[in-house]
Amino acid sequence: MADEQPGSERTEQPTARRREEARREGRFPASRELPGALVLLGGLGVHAFAGAHSVESAFTHFARGLSALPVGELTLDDALARCLGAALAVVRIAWPFLLVPAVIAAAAGLVQTRLTLPLGLIAPKWNRISPGQGFRRLLGTRGAVEVVRAILKLTIVGAVAFFTLRAEWATLTSGTHDAGGAAALGGILWTLWLRIGLAFLGLAGADYAWQWWQHEKSLRMTKQEVKQESREQDGNPQLRARLRTIHRQMASRRMMAEVRKADVVVRNPTHFAVALRYDAARMRAPRVVGKGERLMAQRIIDEAYRAGVPVVENPPLARALFKAAAVGREVPRDLYRAVAEILAYVYALPGRKR
Repeated sequence: MADEQPGSERTEQPTARRREEARREGRFPASRELPGALVLLGGLGVHAFAGAHSVESAFTHFARGLSALPVGELTLDDALARCLGAALAVVRIAWPFLLVPAVIAAAAGLVQTRLTLPLGLIAPKWNRISPGQGFRRLLGTRGAVEVVRAILKLTIVGAVAFFTLRAEWATLTSGTHDAGGAAALGGILWTLWLRIGLAFLGLAGADYAWQWWQHEKSLRMTKQEVKQESREQDGNPQLRARLRTIHRQMASRRMMAEVRKADVVVRNPTHFAVALRYDAARMRAPRVVGKGERLMAQRIIDEAYRAGVPVVENPPLARALFKAAAVGREVPRDLYRAVAEILAYVYALPGRKR
């Protein structure tokens, strides 16, 4: 048996993109037992609220139909009219038992798919028609799970029915045919219906947990797939590094252009340099137009000398401005006095204007 390639094991959690692709394809952790269980319990609820009224209406329509039978010959028009009336009566009586379970089944499906219509499942997939694929699905793990689930379902339903009917065996074999016997039989059927519905609901919960685990397992990714997706989303790492370098160079050129227009550069001999500019007509306070440390600080100082911008050595102020003020921002209020003294000194130099 060939050794698996390194990184081929699906050990990584699925990414948001992987989950979105699964959602678009209509792959959700859904239990096929949940709609059936909710339909059973929903039908029981409909019977509790509308069962007696429906039975009474059925007997009323039946008696009315018998009393209205024609005495003479039945014509084709009369027969069609009576069939139509009977069909409408059946619809009026049975619509809660048909509509409510259908709505419940549809709602259960939508809730499991996060209110999304799984169009990906509707699209034809020709590999599902392949006999080989079909046999592999039947004989694989999923087919075995389906067989076990069917056996478990029959076993649980059979056990619920057996224990329910055994507890009421004396009532079932009493042989009474009056109204009390019919009511007792109805109560037994009601209990049986309720217990089977709850059993199906428990099966649906266990089945959903299994389906969720299988779904999460199918979405897992290999390390190589995660790296490939990261490259597709973010681009080549070398290209990203090159772009970052270009952005830094462009930002440095813009900052040097602002340094040439600065009023003063405050330096801490070689470690820090901060360029300041103040325009009383447009600025509320002096603004940091450039700053740097070590090599960048030396570049700012050299550029200031070339542009004729005064360079003032003030280590405490240079350190404070470098740490407290970002490029393009005004100097902090607690440094106003120190900055004002520096600007006053610069404006007093020969050839400098305020």
